[in-house]
Amino acid sequence: MIDQVTEAQSRHPSLELIRDSSGHLRVRGCVGFSIEYDSSVIEDRYNVEILIPDDYPASPPFVFEPEGKIPKDFEHFMAAGNLCLGAPVEVRRRFAQHKNLLRFIEGQVIPYLFAYSYKREHGGLPFGDLHHGVLGLLQYYGEFFGTAPVETLKLLKCLADDVAAPVMACPCGAESKLRDCHGPRLGDLRPHQPPTRFEAELMEMIGILRRAGIAFPESKVIPKRMQKQQNRRWRRKMRRRR
Repeated sequence: MIDQVTEAQSRHPSLELIRDSSGHLRVRGCVGFSIEYDSSVIEDRYNVEILIPDDYPASPPFVFEPEGKIPKDFEHFMAAGNLCLGAPVEVRRRFAQHKNLLRFIEGQVIPYLFAYSYKREHGGLPFGDLHHGVLGLLQYYGEFFGTAPVETLKLLKCLADDVAAPVMACPCGAESKLRDCHGPRLGDLRPHQPPTRFEAELMEMIGILRRAGIAFPESKVIPKRMQKQQNRRWRRKMRRRR
């Protein structure tokens, strides 16, 4: 960890590694940037606090902006108050490609900070915007797979069930086997999030569609474990009626 902090200090000298009162490692200090985009140059600096998880570098850090320079109505925050750098599985997937603090700061933290600075000066985000919360996850997965919402849910079901035979027909509806179609994309995501988390996200998306009154083939997208639970509840209900 010390070597990685030293490397990060070569680009952002004020960063320092500390151990907080709870025993957790944190990297605190200022990160700055000067980025040219769409014929304008955005220069800015932010004080950040980077919480290093106990299993680092197996998991990426959590980043906070403690001074409130970014207002909460920016909405790109997680429930714990850390910066929402993207869909959780995508943050982990990108970090796993290098497991390096400086590359994390330069490749994931600074683009987030730049996006807010750009919006503050120009009124809109430079790279477009995902929806927030569950709709943002559905949008992310749809773009990652290149599929419409229902097909996206079917592919997520493969991750939630943790079962996807390579020779099965691809759930996207193409006339191809999974291994020749979306199988590699599923393989890109599978190592970075447990099936139970994919299942939870999928059920949240299903809930959103239900509440919106949008018709979709539930039997083809509900995870197997949830289907079994629903069947057990239905059988108990029928027994009570007898």
